[in-house]
Amino acid sequence: MFRKITVLLSALLIISTNPLIAAPVAPLTIVKAIPMDQDIAGMLVGDSAIYLFGNTPTGGYVTALNKDGSQKWLHSFSDLRAFTISAGALDVSGDIWLAGASAAPIAIAGAANPSPTATNPDGVVIGDEGAIRPDLNNLTLWKVSSAGSGAGKYELPLTAPVLPTSLSVNKSGISIVAWQSAGSMFVAADLLGKFGKPLRVGKTTTTLDKVIRNSDGSSILLGSGTELFLGNKAIGIRDGLIVKVDGSPKIVQSVRSGEKGATRNWASATSSLLLGGYLKSKTASLATITKFGTTLKPTWTVRYKATSSAVVANGASSTTYAAYGNAGSGTLITFDKNGKVVSTNSFFDQPIAMAFNKTFGLYIYTGSSIYSLPTK
Repeated sequence: MFRKITVLLSALLIISTNPLIAAPVAPLTIVKAIPMDQDIAGMLVGDSAIYLFGNTPTGGYVTALNKDGSQKWLHSFSDLRAFTISAGALDVSGDIWLAGASAAPIAIAGAANPSPTATNPDGVVIGDEGAIRPDLNNLTLWKVSSAGSGAGKYELPLTAPVLPTSLSVNKSGISIVAWQSAGSMFVAADLLGKFGKPLRVGKTTTTLDKVIRNSDGSSILLGSGTELFLGNKAIGIRDGLIVKVDGSPKIVQSVRSGEKGATRNWASATSSLLLGGYLKSKTASLATITKFGTTLKPTWTVRYKATSSAVVANGASSTTYAAYGNAGSGTLITFDKNGKVVSTNSFFDQPIAMAFNKTFGLYIYTGSSIYSLPTK
């Protein structure tokens, strides 16, 4: 009898890793198909538009879309300098902040280019001979108004190439995490574009994928790594990392999410500390969603069989969302404040970005399409 009870309890524990969803699965609405050749670095959702930003062969851009996917405006960046845009965020006023890297162009002196004549029937434009792409050593912020007008550009010169992976903006300022070959970096700036002192976070085995800025000027950095932080040793092959940095900046708290024999990562988060990530081991591939409290202790967690990491977003009235992909199909889960599943929806492909605005709604970008959650 005891053995039967033990087997039954074990089965229930296994099931709890993949919560049952009783609600019917409704498909999301496709808002816009994305051309294969469009380079999109990210998506944001504001009070009056969906914003896509990315790069082109000649520069960068941010564009605003209506709810039906039609274009409201397009702002292009093309200042004759090599640069790339890699992250974005909205401030409380609805203005768009983009982060990337830039550098002044370098040219090697050479012979003058011949003028295009009949020997160039296709009218190919010939660039400067010897021009090369320089190292992108300047961490760069661009500000664009919600109406599509350029509102500022700010740069932090560094000694090595840099690639921002996330930024977070609130009334207290801007927090940025970025990749460098020597290790991940954190830096803060005020809303006038004045940068603070950069902080090196770990070495080459630590990656930072997400940052959340708190109202007191501190920041929560998320990613993965194998290195020691504040005496916390690695648990698995690679652990998910949660690092708190104060305004000085200095690391003041470190939390690891790891399991023996597993690789974990935190790559998505909301301001209320709902985190999305993944767990991979020899026997499992899971999307992980955990709600943390202000002391960085988990309050509830769920896992789903998946082939992608989970992306998360805050909704209205304390609801939250998580989306993940599994073998070409995507699932959106809506949770209440206690982590109970309220509804589930389906879409194709795997989610890359997800954002919610109480006025405009919830949208998911997959790389090939933008989906919206139908409003009730």
